[in-house]
Amino acid sequence: MTMRDRIEEAAKRAFSEFGYKGTTMDQIARLAGVSKGAIYLHFPSKEALFQHMLRGVIAQVRDAFESAQMEGDDYFRNLDRGLRALMRFRADHAMLSKLVQEVRQFGTAEARAGLQELETAILDYLARHLKRGVDLGVVRPCRRDLVAFVLLRAYAAVLRDFPPAEGALSEEELYELFTGLFVDGLRLRPGEGEPGNVQTEQER
Repeated sequence: MTMRDRIEEAAKRAFSEFGYKGTTMDQIARLAGVSKGAIYLHFPSKEALFQHMLRGVIAQVRDAFESAQMEGDDYFRNLDRGLRALMRFRADHAMLSKLVQEVRQFGTAEARAGLQELETAILDYLARHLKRGVDLGVVRPCRRDLVAFVLLRAYAAVLRDFPPAEGALSEEELYELFTGLFVDGLRLRPGEGEPGNVQTEQER
């Protein structure tokens, strides 16, 4: 493992355990087993190191969405699986959970800005996925940024806040909810698009 790798691993641990406000370069240096000056050879400040770590998390979020896709499956089932994968990633990622806690407790501006940057990246990615559906001829033309926002917030509310009396919702129940609330409004109906412009997900 290179020195830079050790620094990044230490930073990930520090931000996950102490949040942005509670993390210092001295802590990261101790965890990495290097001098503080060695960190500054790679990252000029705690802010720069935090941004670097955040970019890595954003890349992992996109990977989580893509890994949930099944080639040849229905576009909307893939979208549903991708949204659930995003929610699981956000809930299970230690650094993100700590940042959320920090914002709630202390309102740390840097932590809030980091979470906002992450959400903006997710919304941009979802909007581009919706554009893919429009290009395929399965999604009707829409305000993609607005639809992405509604989808993300709705899934977050259902998976995080809904208190089922009979246990957690199954994947099929979640998909039925998704279909009933969103798919009928998003799906391009016959005659709405240009003739001959409809493709399946498999033909993409």
